[in-house]
Amino acid sequence: MSNTSNPANSKNLYNLNVIAGGGSGGANNYTYTTTSGYTLGEHITLNNNPATLEVKGKIIHNGRDLEERLEAIERVLMIPERDPELEKEFPKLKKAYDAYMHELGKYRTWKRLKDEY
Repeated sequence: MSNTSNPANSKNLYNLNVIAGGGSGGANNYTYTTTSGYTLGEHITLNNNPATLEVKGKIIHNGRDLEERLEAIERVLMIPERDPELEKEFPKLKKAYDAYMHELGKYRTWKRLKDEY
């Protein structure tokens, strides 16, 4: 995150410059949670170990919804949808997915090479 022209509205948290917004929580609506993370408002959480940014809501980048964009990319690339809960319960699902993705990559590579030469 970048700094603003008014340094009074920002606070440096572990070399991470966080802008404290107004909102209903007052002038500083970020809260310290643990030595490894911070909660910024009620919808954004930063963790240091492992490095994680959790956003409960939409992420808009250059006017485009990031989740919609990723879903479109997955659809075009025909990436199968995963179910982490079932993969925990049935480890063979994860193994089968990984094997499928590996084989798919090989076939796509061979097809590209064949089409180019």
